[in-house]
Amino acid sequence: MIPVSEGLEKVLSGGSFKSGYVADLIVDGDVVLEDVPLSAAELSSNADAKIVTQGSVTVTYTDDLGVSIVPEDVSSWLSPFASFMDVSYRAALGDSFSEKVLRGRLKITGAADPVDRSVRREGRVLTVGSQVTVSLKDLFHVTDRERFIAPSPPASLMSVKAELARLTGLPIVSEVADAQIPRSVTYEENRLDAVLDLASVLGAFAYVNAAGALALVPKDWSAPVAVLRVGGEGSIVRVDADELSDDGVFNQVVVRSHDDSQETILWTEQLEDGPLRYGGPFGRVPFFASSQYVTTAAQARAYALSLLPQVSSLPAVTYSIQCLPDPRLEVWDVITVVTDKRTFDARISKMTLPGSGPMTLTVQVKP
Repeated sequence: MIPVSEGLEKVLSGGSFKSGYVADLIVDGDVVLEDVPLSAAELSSNADAKIVTQGSVTVTYTDDLGVSIVPEDVSSWLSPFASFMDVSYRAALGDSFSEKVLRGRLKITGAADPVDRSVRREGRVLTVGSQVTVSLKDLFHVTDRERFIAPSPPASLMSVKAELARLTGLPIVSEVADAQIPRSVTYEENRLDAVLDLASVLGAFAYVNAAGALALVPKDWSAPVAVLRVGGEGSIVRVDADELSDDGVFNQVVVRSHDDSQETILWTEQLEDGPLRYGGPFGRVPFFASSQYVTTAAQARAYALSLLPQVSSLPAVTYSIQCLPDPRLEVWDVITVVTDKRTFDARISKMTLPGSGPMTLTVQVKP
């Protein structure tokens, strides 16, 4: 959850405020525009995606010198090469209060629908306004496009976090303890895949947070950070349980790996009781897992035991929630949902926050 001032907490809890996105435009490290209002702006985050935060915004710009921001080459301000945006959600209450919440340092990855409005004065054509719609992705977009030019191992086995910082060039913000890398593996070609695999060694998800740092959040649920309620005093407009499905549910984990002598390691763990028990009415449904970092039978057993509760849960038990906007919330935050019929904890897996109007959450609920 993104920290904000007490004043903004009160404004958000009241629910009646004006909002919109603004951005600082950064080109090759230099801030060239500040607090530019954005229209048709919407940011979405998906915990299941490699690049968690993405969005689209429209930039409209005019100045006294008639400068156009329509991209024409690699050095143009809005070209998808060296340009970034610090995108913030601004909430205002009349003329008495206004505060920005940074929602992401995002890479410009595309520019479309450029429009210049021009006039002719004294024989010269002047741009009186220009408009461009740009696509945005978080900084893992850069890491995902980078490649190892040759098979290579970690620089050191002493620290997972140090290796993550080396691979991405990003500062690390972590809620989990550091650990040694279990073995000197050979990275595959994609750099981001190596980053996500290393994060799993710490039992964590890796993503780029709103401040542009590599964040590590535990796979285990944290305590709830907010309460969302249905009703006249609540923020939830609508809450619906999604359809139940057995897709993605397993009752056995099979870990396959090898030790330093290339001897095969095979370990299985399965549910022994309950309606999803292995060999019961649900059948025999294995989940196959492997990791370069599993080098002993003990590690394979621990890995299988850690995965079994995850893959044998009901991932299809989700709720879709439409509610008043709260720019503090992030994916992986745990919230408490209070309805007329029940109260339950849920973890945010997807969220869409438009510049104005309600936001939409997809949350996972433990069965």
